[in-house]
Order: sequence, then C-alpha cells, then structure tokens
Amino acid sequence: TISYNTAANLRGQFHIPAFLADVRCVLTNKTPNTPVRGAGRPEAVFVIDRVVDMIAAELAMDPADVRFVNLVPAEAMPYDSGMLYRDGVQMVYDSGDYPAQLRRALDVIDYAGWRKRQRETPSGKRRIGIGISAHLEGSGIGPFEGASVRVDATGRLVVHSGSNPHGQGHETTLAQVCVDVFGVTPDDVSVHAGDTALIPFGGGTNASRSAVTAGSAVHVAADTVREKVRAVAGAVLEISPEDLVVSEGLVHPIGAPSQSMTLAEVAAAVAPQGSLVTTGTFEAGLDAVEYFHPPTVTFASGTHLAVVEVDIETGGVRILDYVIVDDCGRAMNPTIVDGQQHGGVAHGIGQTLFEEAVYNEDGQMTTGTMMDYLLPSPTEVPNMTVVHENHPTPLNPLGVKGIGEGGTTSAPGAIINAIADALGPEFVLTKVPVRPADLVHL
Repeated sequence: TISYNTAANLRGQFHIPAFLADVRCVLTNKTPNTPVRGAGRPEAVFVIDRVVDMIAAELAMDPADVRFVNLVPAEAMPYDSGMLYRDGVQMVYDSGDYPAQLRRALDVIDYAGWRKRQRETPSGKRRIGIGISAHLEGSGIGPFEGASVRVDATGRLVVHSGSNPHGQGHETTLAQVCVDVFGVTPDDVSVHAGDTALIPFGGGTNASRSAVTAGSAVHVAADTVREKVRAVAGAVLEISPEDLVVSEGLVHPIGAPSQSMTLAEVAAAVAPQGSLVTTGTFEAGLDAVEYFHPPTVTFASGTHLAVVEVDIETGGVRILDYVIVDDCGRAMNPTIVDGQQHGGVAHGIGQTLFEEAVYNEDGQMTTGTMMDYLLPSPTEVPNMTVVHENHPTPLNPLGVKGIGEGGTTSAPGAIINAIADALGPEFVLTKVPVRPADLVHL
C-alpha cells in the first residue's frame, strides 16, 4: 500500500506523461511501525513539490508560475493518468480544477502582498519565505461498505454503519445523510457502529473512505426506506406513492400537508400484526440493508500555501500564515471538513519540524517516549484559513470525496518550500524533519 501510494502520487496535480517509478522496499529490524495519516502520499508530494521549486529557482521563475504551466487543465477532466490504481482500475482524476484552486489559494493568502513584503524586508537575521504544495488524494476505496436504516416505532431513524468511527464525526455526517433524504432534524436520527450484531459486514474506517462509502451506503438504504414509506402511506391514504412527499417526519400528498401521516403511523401500519402485513401486501418493518460498491476511488485535491519566518542565527521557524483550498466534492459538513484539515496540518507540522524516530549506533530507539519524541503544541500550530473549492464527483450518489489525509499530505512540502524560499536557492533542503540545528549548519 505505502509504496504504491507513493508511486501513484508522485506526479500529483501535474501533467507528466512520461513517468517511471522504481520502488525499493526495505526490511529492517528496527522498531515496528505502521502507516499513519497520508500513508505514502506526503513523501511523494514532498518530492514533486521540492522538484518544482528547484526548477523555478534554476529558471529564475516564480514557483507559482511553474505550477500554472504544468498543472492538469480543467478542460482535461476526467484525466487519465496512464497507470492503474492499487484497486486495479485505471487511475483517472474524475473531477476538479487545479489551476483555479491554485489561483484561489494565492488570492486568499495575498501572495503578491507577501512577495512585496519579502522584497522590502531588510536582509537581516529573520527572513520571510512562501511555500506552495498541491496534492491529490485517492479516496473511497472499496470493495464495499454496508449500512442499514430503519424507522422505529416512534418514527425515529436508526442507522447502523459498518464503518466504525474513532473521532471523524460519523455520527454527525451519516445522520445528515438521513436528514437530507427524509427532511427531518439531526435529533430524529441515531447512528450506531462497531457491532456485527447490528450489521454483519463492513469495510472499516481507513484510507479516507467513510464519507464516500459509508455515506453512500446510508444514502442508498435511506432512499430505499423512504420509497417504502411512500408506498405504505399510499396504500393507507389510497393515493399514488408518486404523489406523496416525505418531509419533517410526515408523509402527505403534494400541496396538501393537512392530509398527513407521521412516520410513526406509517411504521405502525406495517407492524407484524398489521393488516397490510398479514394480507401479504407488505413485509413487516420499515428498514433496508444496503452495500455500496464504489467503481474505483475518487480523487480529492488540495493546495496549501505557507508563509514562514526563519531566524538564520537560531534556526527557529515560525509559521506566519497558512491557507488551504480543498476540493472534497460535495462537503457534507464543512465544519468537520475544516477540522480534518486543521488536524491534518498539525500532524504535518509535526512531521516537518519536530517528529523523528532516532536510533543510536547500537540500533536502539532513543525517542521511544513522549519525553523524547517531540510533538507540536498549540503554540506551534498557526491559525489556518480553509476554503472549499468543490467539484462533485460522478462516482457516488452523494458526489463526495474523502478528505481525511490531505492536510498531512501537503503540509511538509508547503513548509519546507517556504523555508527554502526564505534561505535562498543556494541552500538545498531534501528531507524532513528539519530541526533548528539543521538550518544553522547549512
């Protein structure tokens, strides 16, 4: 997974038709580790972003201009990259506008203004640098995800998901899917996960897949239940189901809300003892179990800009400004998307400036506790501006793309490019983390 993710993301948002990746995987006897947020993508994006900035320095061009020349244009979408993704399907960027995304990021951060300030700042011990990074994120990998939706006896909606959350906000976003289908409030929906007694099969929460796969499974199941609600209410009210509206916990004829049934009344009509069930007209219950099978991944994207101040005497780095413009398709909950970006960038700052697994000459790990392993604190994480420039995908019924790993993916490239920009082209940075001592000794 890691090596393939790296190879698949090495070209990023750029049109690079000639491409060959030679991957070497190494087995060591060091402390076992596992992939974390990004899983091979941050390394690939770091490489291509550094290469782009080095090209810009060599050609005496602005790094943004080099990017505009090489980004995949909007009119090329959907864009066939010419290789297979790790699910075995052709890797096609399904939707997006990468040049517009970069333009928006430059405008939001006031790129021209920062360049002007950079030129006017005296060449003292503190120098300003601006860095750009852009990434893609293959999200919503299959093979499936399951969900069930049920209207209980009180008229509430109960959702069971095969994707188990550990902080991503599934309870909120999956409830919103039902809210959109039934026109109820979030308080009318309860979401449960992590129990095979509730739903036996699930793909799990990983690889930025839950909004795409679990969200779509809930949507399909909710839509199935809504159609049964209309059919049952139509039988009771003696009206065609096509002439009924489901909204605000009620089912009523179009234009006649006074002639309504509550969802609880509809559920009672198909209780096991009800005449519609005993006569065989309907099966008991208002529920459905559905499994969504994505045809392949959908490609989210993002552009990050970082402005840093580097103290060339101490090697200290301070992030002055940070802007993210993302494309997650249809943003199911913009607040949760913002939170994913904030957490991802904080993680990326740690990887770029602080975190490192250090071993001594005997192969013993010397950073195995939180006393030794340095993490960023709130002081080191700046305020961020997150902007959504969304292009829905045609690959799932919600039009959503996953966004869980993009923040971490682009943060190292943006920050290191900004540091390199502050120091000047004679200083070449090719690794992370970069510590103050590393910068002082350049």
